[in-house]
Amino acid sequence: MITNNLFVNRLVVISLNGSIAYNEAFHKGVNIIRGDNSSGKSTISNFIFYILGGEFTDFVPEAKKCSEVFAETEMSGATITLRRQIELDENRKVKTRTSIYFFWGNYEESRNPPTDKHWQKFGYNSYPETKSFSNVIFDNLNIPTVKGDSNITIHQLLRLMYIDQESPTGSLFVYEQFDSQITRETTADLLLGVYDDDLYQNKKGLIDITKEIDELKSEIKATKGFFSNALLLNPSHIEVKIENTEKKISEIEQQIITLKAADRVRTIKADKFRYQQLSSEISKQRGVVTKLKDDYINVQHEILDNDFFIGSLNEKLKALKNSSVTREFLNNFQLEYCPECLSEIKPHVKADGQESCKLCKETIDSTYGLTQVKRMQQEINFQIIESNSIQKLLKDELEAMVPQIKKETGVLQDLQKQFDSEIEDVNTSRQEQIENLATEKGLAEGEIMQFRTMLENAQFYASLLERRDQLVRQRDQIDAFIKQIENQQNTLKFRVENQIKKEALYFLTNDFHRQDEFKNANDFHIDFSNNIAFLSSKYAKYSASSNFYLKISARFALFLASLSIPEMRYPRFILADNMEDKGIEEKRAQNFQKILIERLKDFDPTTYQVIYTTSYITDELNKSDLVVGKFHTIGNRTLQNL
Repeated sequence: MITNNLFVNRLVVISLNGSIAYNEAFHKGVNIIRGDNSSGKSTISNFIFYILGGEFTDFVPEAKKCSEVFAETEMSGATITLRRQIELDENRKVKTRTSIYFFWGNYEESRNPPTDKHWQKFGYNSYPETKSFSNVIFDNLNIPTVKGDSNITIHQLLRLMYIDQESPTGSLFVYEQFDSQITRETTADLLLGVYDDDLYQNKKGLIDITKEIDELKSEIKATKGFFSNALLLNPSHIEVKIENTEKKISEIEQQIITLKAADRVRTIKADKFRYQQLSSEISKQRGVVTKLKDDYINVQHEILDNDFFIGSLNEKLKALKNSSVTREFLNNFQLEYCPECLSEIKPHVKADGQESCKLCKETIDSTYGLTQVKRMQQEINFQIIESNSIQKLLKDELEAMVPQIKKETGVLQDLQKQFDSEIEDVNTSRQEQIENLATEKGLAEGEIMQFRTMLENAQFYASLLERRDQLVRQRDQIDAFIKQIENQQNTLKFRVENQIKKEALYFLTNDFHRQDEFKNANDFHIDFSNNIAFLSSKYAKYSASSNFYLKISARFALFLASLSIPEMRYPRFILADNMEDKGIEEKRAQNFQKILIERLKDFDPTTYQVIYTTSYITDELNKSDLVVGKFHTIGNRTLQNL
């Protein structure tokens, strides 16, 4: 089932004086805008490219007399109206990065929105807290956002969905002065369906993990070099030494207490003032530690609550996506017989051409539910972004509290030791023996301090080993995942390339006999990275008209392949300005239109949209229901009321 279709249902252009300059409805399937040269056909295709997110600056003077463009679109079953203003810079060029406004509903409703709906503005750039208009369009067309160095916007995708007049014949993409191979490669992978965001992120992660493993190995080697005895890097060995020394200290302390008890009854040495001072400091410090721990627990609870809330939002998002798929699936079932009398139900079309219920004959809108779902998905996405931002702040706050708690707890422990020392210290007549034991105890305590430093180093060394082993396991898992996905990608890519080749050869071998290489072609390739299409040799030279024919054959082959391969993310939409560019003769251009429309008869017209302009339309097509609007002339241009 194809789930990422793009349709333009209506295009409305408003002039600077507020009048309607252009207002035409488009249909699914083939749409032909026809007219004489210089009648404004290209202006309309440029406006469609612009309202869908394309970066186009070189509008004709008549187009610059317009203030904004509206397009009622359908994206994966949801009706969304777009609005984009036409703003000029100081050189009177149209600004390319103007925001797009989105309305989840049709054009008529958007002109007077109900109280529960409103326009939403999305800019060109995306940030952690906000989405760009490309992000929103990608979401609605089920196209993943590339999270990396290549900034892939909807404009980049449209460069492979729009055939313009300005680009050189050798340029497969809409031409850009500053273009990169990685951008073209990633754009093509997205549209072909072979780009996998998990694979991309895992490849980046594999590089980071491999680098960290190498750094850990160097650190392990350096740490090990400081110790000649391997046992000193074994935490268990040092812990046993600490435990034995602590037992020795305990025995010494017991001997001291016994000696003191034998001499006289234990007395408290500390004076009253010192006792009260330490008690007060301990009480105050305990309050500080208690408050810090309470704050820590409160933040933990907030994080848990937020985790639960984010989880519930993700479940809602998942449920909405499932309901959308279920609704689309069920829409394909049609009632053939009346449930009451079992008579066959005949289709009913209203006079205005609107879809109606077979039973009650009332007008129905099959896109309303999907549109509502898409709008709700967008709102939940905003909540998730905001909640994740809050969650990060809370986790940072929690992490910052840990060293502070440790510090204040250490201060409290030191005060408690001083207090204990004051009330345990006693005088005895056997002072020399006690002093010797105290010296022995001090030496043992010094040993423990050394052992604890050694334990810290050993634990650090052990943590390095554990981290290294953990990363090695993670690296091996990621490497296996990458190989699995790449095998799947290669299988899909092979299918897509074969289908593109099949469709391109259909156009080339059915061309008028103007190029022997086309008529006898049995091979075809597209090199997206180098922006060219070719037969068997990249360096073959043809006439300008044949180069143009080769280019449009490649572009329509890509479009047609998407109608046969559901895994492709190409939105089953193509826009072509002037099917007879670069001096191609009239009969040859008309033949291309004929074989294109003939090929499209093999596909359901409700699953795709073709919009193209032509000056060479046949009488048969001119009288068909494939045309849009009137035949435009110099006296009846596309843009009116300027």
